[in-house]
Amino acid sequence: MPEHEYPSMPSDRPADQTSSEKGPISSAEGFASLGIGRLLSDALARQGMVHPRAVQAQVTPEALAGRDVISLAETGSGKTVAFLAPVIQKILDDRPAKGERLSARERLRAIVLCPTRELADQTGALAANLVGGTVLSSSVAVGTVGASPQRAAIEAGTDILVATPGRLLEFLDAGVISGESVQCLVIDEADRLFDMGFAPQVGRILRLIPRRQLLLFSATMPREVSKLADRHMRGPVRIETHPHTKVVGHVQQHATLVHPRDRVDLLVHLKADAGRMLVFCRTRRRTGWVAAALARHGLRTGQLHGDRSQSQRRHALQAFASGDLDVLVATDVGSRGLHIDGVGLVVNYDLPNTAEDLVHRAGRASHGTRKAADVWTFLGERDLDIWYTLAPGAGVHTDPASVPGFKPSHEPAKRGGRRRDPDRRHETRRRPGPGRRKRASRPIDPDQKPGQGVRRPDAD
Repeated sequence: MPEHEYPSMPSDRPADQTSSEKGPISSAEGFASLGIGRLLSDALARQGMVHPRAVQAQVTPEALAGRDVISLAETGSGKTVAFLAPVIQKILDDRPAKGERLSARERLRAIVLCPTRELADQTGALAANLVGGTVLSSSVAVGTVGASPQRAAIEAGTDILVATPGRLLEFLDAGVISGESVQCLVIDEADRLFDMGFAPQVGRILRLIPRRQLLLFSATMPREVSKLADRHMRGPVRIETHPHTKVVGHVQQHATLVHPRDRVDLLVHLKADAGRMLVFCRTRRRTGWVAAALARHGLRTGQLHGDRSQSQRRHALQAFASGDLDVLVATDVGSRGLHIDGVGLVVNYDLPNTAEDLVHRAGRASHGTRKAADVWTFLGERDLDIWYTLAPGAGVHTDPASVPGFKPSHEPAKRGGRRRDPDRRHETRRRPGPGRRKRASRPIDPDQKPGQGVRRPDAD
């Protein structure tokens, strides 16, 4: 297989230039005008994608030209097709010479790196649909499930692999995958990968795949992602099609002060006027508790968090997407990149940690459809300072208000609660350690000391 060559940058275009400066290609011209062949254009049309969105129209020509790309776009903007379409087209165009046959190791020419198993499964399913009518094949490699079937699929020959960092490194170290044959590496949801602590794994993957085009997609550009781009990208084209770290415009944001004991009742009240509801909790334990409470109210409820097995997570997502579940309760593992039709209501049972997480949670409402949807955030009195810090950063400007038709049974906790005496140490600091006798609060009379005949109080 001939060595992949990267075209040189035009001399009149500086590196890291924003692509939008030269003007986007009209989406009305279709994918063919972007350099996508008829075979792949027909496959996109079968998926309901005839006219490219803004991010697709700007990323596709740059990726087809072999340039490294940094794309910043809001959730639901069509980023998955923006990298899958040019990657597939480049592999279709890079055919071996007549009479030449690629080995299974040489066939793998593109890898898509995803932060979560759910996103990898979803991206892999779309890739499989797009290559279904071609000679190409795709596969998925994620952790917590058996590696043998995934390894067999790669060794049988696959052209595009969608993977999570841990399983990809496992196959690279075992020699199942050769980094020398990979021509293009896509890093999807880069900011989420770093939030989840995958920075060392991503750096090692980039070192094991030395000669490759790098396409980096992220909703935000934190310092760690910028450092990665500076270190591993060659004259990247920066494309910003939407203001990132802002909630999508079709979502109506609401916030309300509610006592913890009333939150499940409020969830049931909100669900009565909504379609499918997605509830986000801060911890796995809280996710299980809320899901069980909603199930006791007769709602068909599923869970999505890190303690669930991969088969349980897939089943919950499929049941929720098909309408077999009314509610899906999840941690932030379900806040990035997942596309589930029919989610008309998203509820933040607990506040997220960052404005970016608030944006991504809200983005699950009517993801990719632009239909009107609602997002409710539950607040306690102690959450107000955090809310007024997070909300502006996410483009949300709303004050807590009561929920129409809902009568709470409890008042929200008073702000600040009981004041602690600053001069008083915590009582645990005054407790005796193991093997130490606790000092009495008052002196013992000499005739009452142990060993000197302690008298009973009623003794004369």
